[in-house]
Amino acid sequence: MARKGIALCTLIVGLAVSSVSFAARPAAAADNPVVTENQQPGTSAWQLAHTADDVNGQVKGYADTTSVLQGGSFTLYVSVNPVQTFTVDVYRIGYYGGLGGRLLLHAGPINGITQSACVPDATTGMIACGWTPSYTVAVGTDWTSGFYMVKVINAAGYQNYVPMVVRDGRPAQFLYQSGVTTAQAYNDYPNDHATGKSLYEFNSYGANTMAGTTRAVKVSFDRPYADQGSGGLLSFELQLVRWLENKGYDVTYSTDIDTHANGAELLRHKAFFSAGHDEYWSNEMYDAAQNARDAGVNLAFFGANAVYWQARFEASAGGAANRVMVCYKNASIDPVQGPTTTLLWRDHVLNRPEQGLMGVMFTSEVATGHNVPYVVTNSANWAYQGTGFVDGDSVAGIVGYEMDRLMPNFPAPNAISQTLLSNSPFTNTGGVADYANSSIYQAPSKAWVFASGTMSWSWALDNTKTTVQVDPRIQQTTATILSTFITGRPVVKDLKLTVPATVTSGQAFSVTVVAEDDMGNPVTSYAGTVHFSSSDSASGVTLPADSPLTNGQGTFSVTLIRAGAQTLTVSDAANNLSTTANLTDNAAPASTLVLAGSVATAPAGSAIPFTVTAQDPYGNTATGYAGTLHFTTSDPAPGAMPSDATLTNGQGSFSATLDTAGAQSITATDTATGTITGKFSVQITPLAASSLSLTVPSSAVINQPFNVTVTLKDRYGNVATGYRGTVYFSSSDLVAMQLGKMPADYTFTDKDSGIHTFSATLMTPPSQTITVADTANGTLSATSPPIAVGLT
Repeated sequence: MARKGIALCTLIVGLAVSSVSFAARPAAAADNPVVTENQQPGTSAWQLAHTADDVNGQVKGYADTTSVLQGGSFTLYVSVNPVQTFTVDVYRIGYYGGLGGRLLLHAGPINGITQSACVPDATTGMIACGWTPSYTVAVGTDWTSGFYMVKVINAAGYQNYVPMVVRDGRPAQFLYQSGVTTAQAYNDYPNDHATGKSLYEFNSYGANTMAGTTRAVKVSFDRPYADQGSGGLLSFELQLVRWLENKGYDVTYSTDIDTHANGAELLRHKAFFSAGHDEYWSNEMYDAAQNARDAGVNLAFFGANAVYWQARFEASAGGAANRVMVCYKNASIDPVQGPTTTLLWRDHVLNRPEQGLMGVMFTSEVATGHNVPYVVTNSANWAYQGTGFVDGDSVAGIVGYEMDRLMPNFPAPNAISQTLLSNSPFTNTGGVADYANSSIYQAPSKAWVFASGTMSWSWALDNTKTTVQVDPRIQQTTATILSTFITGRPVVKDLKLTVPATVTSGQAFSVTVVAEDDMGNPVTSYAGTVHFSSSDSASGVTLPADSPLTNGQGTFSVTLIRAGAQTLTVSDAANNLSTTANLTDNAAPASTLVLAGSVATAPAGSAIPFTVTAQDPYGNTATGYAGTLHFTTSDPAPGAMPSDATLTNGQGSFSATLDTAGAQSITATDTATGTITGKFSVQITPLAASSLSLTVPSSAVINQPFNVTVTLKDRYGNVATGYRGTVYFSSSDLVAMQLGKMPADYTFTDKDSGIHTFSATLMTPPSQTITVADTANGTLSATSPPIAVGLT
């Protein structure tokens, strides 16, 4: 392959460099250039197909600046190995119908050289390549501000990126800062596991520096980014960029270096975004963001671990400003002492914990690829308006790999209000239980500051990963926050809710709602949506549908059902407003009587306690009921029934005595209004047998059997179904007795239920009687009337 590459290089020596710019396709007028830009033809060719590596250095490059203004230019420094030509393709990164990029420029083939190796400084560990310029890109005045990827491709087909941001100086609504400082801090070019150095020991190699380890204390932008060369944009920022441009937000782009050099630029926008991994901030950057917030500019930190280390910037060896980032991370070796010493912002020397700016601060991390769910809290906050979130809901896989939370041992931000929007538990890489918070607070300037508390927030906005993690609820949350950045929130202190002191069940009544300011005046510009709820959860309750107010006021109809003390609440979750009023619901007039017996069964002749409750159509006790009740029963021969009576507070206790066994009922009826009635059922059971009866025919034929029936009854004439005694028979017919013509002794069983039929035979005319008696209780006996006995 090397030999073939050299031959190809020989063939193309002397070829002129060509470049082609691609004009924008005419598009419909739009409010901002992002919309127009994303209507242009897109392509997925911006993605690398055959990535060069740092060990072989097939093609690597860097630019002389991290950002460039429209109409300006930037110079590329490219190395190829072996020597061969290369081409340059410049892509703008956006949405473009999901394709993700648009080709703005193609240049080449360009004669390449193998640049000199990049040697670390022995003291600081800084690697500044100092390569020979290879090609200058002229940026068109019509190049829309945004993220750009310069794709350098050698003749053998190897590819690598050089990232660039194009600025337009336009006072767009949103200013997006790309975290190039953090990308450079972690950049260990050349990633050959031998000579590369970053600000971190874990991926630095070679000799120790003044830091006492292999890590550098200074890093230079005059070197390629390691590996594919994107500097980390594609991991945590690309998804947010695609989503913003897909939705047509009015956004313009810059880098940390631009914020450092011209912090006043933030004041020209409604909101400033820091995204992804934006860990390294200079004192000038911190001041710029803080001053912007205090001037009313909204801030959003769509990432985590931001504003963690203070860095300083120095000029390159050639005098180019801000091309070297300095971070000693140790005051004892930093030659500059004071407010710009390169330490953690939370360190006592600097005493500017990032929580005071962002609302949260870095806590810990999980291993790459082990993100955890985002868990919702305070779901009624306006930021979650329209999401359907309730507390405890979760969104899979977007918390990681570094996370922030509110640290109680550091000062909270100076805020009118602060709400934690999530509490997402995880076990960090040290095996310790921890949690992440997202936060929204409002500064005294009325600026809002949002912090997602996770580097992977953007993964829920746009799908560019193998695992689909897009979540419409996070998309809506983000949209709501950005909308608030543009239009602000209604200045409403509370919702005033006026209700009657008493209402009647089932009858509609009116309530009024007024969105009030601090002085109690209606806020006519209020644009929120009010929601009603009640402590009355009975079926039939009618509450108003979610509704806006008109000029900050509204009158609504409510119907409650359950009598007693109730509450009515009006709320606006989006604006974190809620008011509850107390009222008393009185029962409607009685429409029915509810009778309830204390027993389901009762012995005949015993007292049966029962209650009567007058109820309205909704099951409430009609405490004002004043009617007179009359009692009846299905028992044809009751022992005792209550006299006509009234109820006290809609209720009364009574007693009745029923004598007839079987299913019976007791009914109460209003003497004036017959439809107000009710009954209950009770099963009357017979008492023990107190009498015995014998049923026989009036005549019998000599020596022919006939049936006789024995029945046991209680004292109320009910068949004594529980009788289990033994009966014996005798007769005045001595012949029949001698011949055994009478039934044998018999013990009653469950099957008999107090009645049994026997067979008897008489022998002696003209008439005879039969007697039956209980063998143990002589009082239970009966003798039949004379039975005529004959031949026929």
